[in-house]
Amino acid sequence: MTLHPCESPYLLTNQLMAWDHIFVAIIGLAILLSILKSMIHVALMNRHDMDLFACLTSRAVHKVIGLRVRSAKKYERAQQTLYWFFGAYILSLISVYFIGAMIAFAFLYWGAWAVTGWNQAFIAAGSGLTTLGFATPTTHVGQWLAIPEGALGLGIVVFLFTFVPGFQSAVSSRDDQTAWLYARLTNLTNQADLFSWFNHADEGHEGKIWEMWESWFRFLADSHVQSPMLSVVPSVQRGQSWVVAAAIVLDAAAFSVSTIASAHPESASLCVYTGTRAISLIAEALSNSTSKQRNPNRNVSRKVYDDLCFRLAKKGICLKSDREASWSEFVVLRTRYESSICYLAERVFVPLVDTLGTNM
Repeated sequence: MTLHPCESPYLLTNQLMAWDHIFVAIIGLAILLSILKSMIHVALMNRHDMDLFACLTSRAVHKVIGLRVRSAKKYERAQQTLYWFFGAYILSLISVYFIGAMIAFAFLYWGAWAVTGWNQAFIAAGSGLTTLGFATPTTHVGQWLAIPEGALGLGIVVFLFTFVPGFQSAVSSRDDQTAWLYARLTNLTNQADLFSWFNHADEGHEGKIWEMWESWFRFLADSHVQSPMLSVVPSVQRGQSWVVAAAIVLDAAAFSVSTIASAHPESASLCVYTGTRAISLIAEALSNSTSKQRNPNRNVSRKVYDDLCFRLAKKGICLKSDREASWSEFVVLRTRYESSICYLAERVFVPLVDTLGTNM
């Protein structure tokens, strides 16, 4: 390399060092902006499904929890482990933010010549992020950087508490409706009793029962699509699951629309449509967070369907006259949601009870 007469090796070394510091500072700023963007997505916009940090963290936690859950022989035992899931996810995400922010500010401190070495850079970053201030740089640049860093540290702590009220409210609202269904279906022993109960429960109420479950599915779409990790959080009631409740209601509504001569078929039809859309959206959001392919559809047995129609007719339930058309419509309706239901059951570690006794 030919040097200009006015240049010296010492000057070139200083220039290279300057560019190194600038490059490291740019990397630190990029990491910091990514952390802030993620926190806005998750904390302010409540969109865990659209954030890279949240998705990668949830996949890791889901995989670790899954190793423990799959070894449980009964769902009640698995439930005890799943209670830890959302808390572990949030704490892990906060840890990712803290470590990422600490690295970002360490890069900024070093890049801005606020410290003399990398060890001091990381100590200063930890000091500012924890708001302890025991190793704040003495330079003006370092002190100015310590101010937003302390604010970010407080923001990460507050970040934890922003989820507690919303998380508890969402799970409580979901599980209240689930427990309502389980309490009423406890003594039903077969599919005919189940569908007969839904039919009698709706008589004289002008489709109110289907409207109630339609509202529940809309609530799930609003809460569990934005925060798909809520799907894995189990019910506080042992042995109960919102996925099983959704499968039961969708099967009952699909059977009512296609086969039962109801006075208010539009209410059940809207329930099926809303529920199918909600379950599909949740499954799609959860697949982004857990990274696994959907299950194939279950097979619907015509023999089981015909036997069910026969038993319902004996109970005095008025069925549609065209059995072939009813069967075709039922298969179409059920095919639209069964794949998503199967996927959700596997992802949230729930043994799915098939209300029609078909092959899983």
